[in-house]
Amino acid sequence: MTKKNKKDIKSNILSQETIAETSRRGYEKIRLSRVKYKDNPYNFIDLRLFQIEQDEDKDILHPTKKGVQFKEEDFQRLIGKWTLVPSLLFHKIIIKKCWSHVERTEFADAVFKAFKSVEIETRKACGFPVELIGVKLMRKAFDPEKGPLTDSSVPKAERQAISDLFCGTIGLYKNPHSHRDVELEFNETFEMLLLATHLLNIIDKRKNKKS
Repeated sequence: MTKKNKKDIKSNILSQETIAETSRRGYEKIRLSRVKYKDNPYNFIDLRLFQIEQDEDKDILHPTKKGVQFKEEDFQRLIGKWTLVPSLLFHKIIIKKCWSHVERTEFADAVFKAFKSVEIETRKACGFPVELIGVKLMRKAFDPEKGPLTDSSVPKAERQAISDLFCGTIGLYKNPHSHRDVELEFNETFEMLLLATHLLNIIDKRKNKKS
């Protein structure tokens, strides 16, 4: 590709958004981007290898010919079954509040927002004041005798176990993330979001029984 062609292509780009990228060896980077061209109604997904040039305190990325580009709608059809996975597994609140943090590898933020959402949804379902938070909120909401979200149709031991589950989870996964930095990996984050989904589903069921 000549310098003129490169210049023409670059000037024809209306917008370009990096979706994801990863390093390969020490001098290359693979980048997934969404590209919009002038006078073209479609968005395109570009998967490309870049060469990294070291320039003092920053890296300069040079695109190579090694890459492929699709219309975004074609790309979505190709990977559709994979992009469906989060929406099939996770509660809609987790998708809305947390999944973007997972995509940016902000795992601690994703977990904190997930269990903060559990707290918020519990409070809303019970009509409790905003001042009631954390373990105290869960104890009151799932009190085995008179909690608004307790299920009186099951044995008392099970009602106590649900109360303990919510209290322990909030105490373990939400509160520490409120007070200090917590390092997490993807796998454990995924597991925690599944747990938060389970709790949100319980809240939904108990809330629907009340109404």
